[in-house]
Amino acid sequence: MRGMRGPRSTGLVSAVAMAVLFGASEGAAQNLEEYDYEHLGLQAVGVEVVWANAKDAKGTVGFGVRADLGFLGPYIRVVPRFAYWKADIEDKAVAKFESNLESLCNPPDCNIDLGELTRDYWVVGLDLQWTLPDPALAPYLGAGIDMYVLNDSGPAIQGTFLDGAVVTAGLSIVGGLELEVGNHLRLYSDVRGTLVTAASNVAVYAGVAYRF
Repeated sequence: MRGMRGPRSTGLVSAVAMAVLFGASEGAAQNLEEYDYEHLGLQAVGVEVVWANAKDAKGTVGFGVRADLGFLGPYIRVVPRFAYWKADIEDKAVAKFESNLESLCNPPDCNIDLGELTRDYWVVGLDLQWTLPDPALAPYLGAGIDMYVLNDSGPAIQGTFLDGAVVTAGLSIVGGLELEVGNHLRLYSDVRGTLVTAASNVAVYAGVAYRF
């Protein structure tokens, strides 16, 4: 009896372990199957107005467009987007830049006046947003990666090494609300905060989307 109890117990434990592992792997596979590209496709296109306040720049108004590519997984929506705005650079930021340039002068004590400067912001980004599939009123939260093209301009820097575009990357978070107003139309508004080198900003978007 003692000699047989060990093998039987070992066999029973092995069988249970295999069943648990099989069940766990099957469950994991089912969860992974929920996240695929099968349901991705152009669902809607939106146009929007944006108010943006970036570091070292004055608040300004721009525009943007975004697309809804559907759901990558349960409640996870894929949203590519584009935005543009142009802002005046703050006087104190220009003065600081002038001071930095003057410190490099040889001979010293030169006087640099850059005048009025403006900055163009071109933004291309991709969000993953958590939202409900198709309610009349849907909140959403998300995070995104961004590519910024920044271009400073002004009469005093035209044609100099300062007159050129800079490409940099950013990370953003967004929260908003979407309201269905017809079979194909939705109004939406959101607030976005972005960390990006030399151009971190807070922006408010408001737009209308057409759903296909």
